[in-house]
Amino acid sequence: MSDALRPGVRSSTSERGTEEAGISLWWYASVVLRRWRVVVLVPTLVAAIVAVSSLLSARQYVASAAFVPQEPPAAQSGLGELARQFGVAAPRANASSPQFYADLLVSREVLRDVILTPYSVGSGSDSSVDLLQYFHIAVPNRDDAVVLAIRRLRRVLSVRTDRNTGVVSFQVRTDVPTLSVRVVGRLLELVNEFDLHRRQTQARAEREFVEGRLALADTALMAAEDDLAAFYRRNRRFSDAPGLVAEEARLKRKVDLRQQLYITLAQNRETARIEELRSTPVITVLERPEAFVEPDARGTIGKTIVAFFAVGFLAVGLAFLKEYLAKSREAGAADYQEFVSLGRASVAGMVARIRRRGSAGPHESKKG
Repeated sequence: MSDALRPGVRSSTSERGTEEAGISLWWYASVVLRRWRVVVLVPTLVAAIVAVSSLLSARQYVASAAFVPQEPPAAQSGLGELARQFGVAAPRANASSPQFYADLLVSREVLRDVILTPYSVGSGSDSSVDLLQYFHIAVPNRDDAVVLAIRRLRRVLSVRTDRNTGVVSFQVRTDVPTLSVRVVGRLLELVNEFDLHRRQTQARAEREFVEGRLALADTALMAAEDDLAAFYRRNRRFSDAPGLVAEEARLKRKVDLRQQLYITLAQNRETARIEELRSTPVITVLERPEAFVEPDARGTIGKTIVAFFAVGFLAVGLAFLKEYLAKSREAGAADYQEFVSLGRASVAGMVARIRRRGSAGPHESKKG
C-alpha cells in the first residue's frame, strides 16, 4: 500500500506541513526569548572582556613628521645637458618623487639602521635602548633578530604621500613618548643623510667628468691659439688678401668657441666642487616630531560595539542551531523507533535462518 493510502502517514504528513507553515516571525522571536542567555549574556560578556582588555592595554603614543624634498640645483641640470652634448650620460638624481622617499623610509637598509641605533628614553645611565630590546626579541642569531624587528617596526610605522604638494609625512607608534620622538627623528636624519650622500656622490662624478673634459678643452684651446699665432707670424700684412682675411676669421672663431667652452667647463667644475662639499640639509622639514606627540586613541567604544554585535550574530546563529537540532530530535523520534525495530527484526531473521541451516545440515548429510 502506498504512503498516500495509509491513514497514519497522511496524518503525519499533514501535521508536518502544518508545523512548517507555522514557522513565522513569532517563532524566531520565541527562539530568541527561549535562548536569551546565549543571545544576550554571551555577547555582553565578550564585549566587557574586550573593553577591559582595551582599557588595561598600554597607551600608545604617536610621533609624526613631514618634509618636502628639494629639487636638484639648476646648475647641475645645465651640466647634465652639457654632458649629453658630448655624448656622455652624466649621473643625475631622478629619484626625487614623494613615492621614492616613502619607499626609502620603509626600506630594509634604513630600518636596520633605525633598529640598531640606541635611543635615550630616560635620565638614567641604563635608559638607552635599541629597538631589539624594546620589541623583546631574544634570538641568538642577530641577523634573524633584526629581520623580526624590521617586521614589527613596519607595523608601527605608517607613511603617506601627497602627489599634488610633494609632502611626505610619516608617524611612529610606541608606548614610550620619548622613544616615538627619537625614532621619528632618526628616520629624518637617515633620509637627509641618504639624500645628501647621493647628491655629493653625483657632484663628485660630475666634477670628475668635467675635469676630464676641461683638460681636453684646455689642450684644444692651446692648439687653436697656437694656430692663430702661427698665422700671424707667417702673414705680417694680409689685409689686402681676401683669402688670408677669411682664414684669420676662421681661426679667431675657432679660438673663441674653444675659449667659451673652456670657461663654461671651468665654471661647472667649481659648481660641482661646491656641491660635493655641501653639507646643508637637502630636505625641508615641515613638521618636526617634538611638536607632534600625542596619545593614540584606544578605540575602546568602537571595539566594544564591534565585539558585541559580532558575537551577538554568532550567538543568535547558535541559538537557532540548537533549536533546530532539538526539533529534529523530536520530529525524528518515531522514525528512529521504526528504524530500531526494523533493524532488530532484520537481525533476528538473519540469526533464525543461520540456526535453521545449521540444524538441517547433519540430517541432510545422513540421507545422502
